[in-house]
Amino acid sequence: MKIEKIKKVGSSKYQLILQNKDVITTYEDMILKYNLLYRKEIDDQLLETLLEETRSSDVYYKSVKKITTKMMSVHDYKKWLEKYHLKREEKEQLIDRLKHVGLLNDDVYASAYVRDKAYLSKYGKEKIEQGLKEHGIGIEDRKKALQEINDLDMYEKLQKAIMKKVEQNHRYSNQQLKQKIITEFVSLGYIKQDILEVLSHIHWKEDTKLLEKEFEKVYDRAKRKYQGNELFLYVKNKLYQKGFSLDQIQACCDKKK
Repeated sequence: MKIEKIKKVGSSKYQLILQNKDVITTYEDMILKYNLLYRKEIDDQLLETLLEETRSSDVYYKSVKKITTKMMSVHDYKKWLEKYHLKREEKEQLIDRLKHVGLLNDDVYASAYVRDKAYLSKYGKEKIEQGLKEHGIGIEDRKKALQEINDLDMYEKLQKAIMKKVEQNHRYSNQQLKQKIITEFVSLGYIKQDILEVLSHIHWKEDTKLLEKEFEKVYDRAKRKYQGNELFLYVKNKLYQKGFSLDQIQACCDKKK
């Protein structure tokens, strides 16, 4: 089929206007690859090849835009690529091409991920390593990237986060708060021993106002059902279960009496 006209329509795009008035939009590298600026004819086989390779180029440039906006691991890129339903060979070619220009590199991705999570998130080292696994980073790249974490920095980060929890607490007894802190920070990927170490250096002082507030709440509910010593025994047990000390609970009971 005769090529009637070729015109540039973008920084790297061209349109081929065929004899039957079909318009094929393709890329500059395809024009050069098949020497289309100087050809007057294009057969069906070449047209099919051109359309197929143009589709791959479309995906390539979309991939470049995607990865330059947000860095991706090879694993994540493969998942993102699934929506284009490419052939296996096309996928491999795209991945090789992106690796060649440095846009896909699990070593670089892992390093950037670790720095970001270590210094800009709440995550501990174990949670960061789990994240690398979920993004398909191999064991060697994981080990190398995790070496960039300064253990002292992570400990200080944990210390600051726990102190903030303690200072902002106006709801839980010390015992309840300790347990909640352990559960939360283990789930965030910190080593339990480090959490206990930080907790052991905190000067714990029960919030009297908090205890009094909880005492009144439990007392008001219980007095509908209990009276006298039975009422105070019930209140004591409930507050003890909440982690308050028996001495302080008794002081509240004596004050109430």
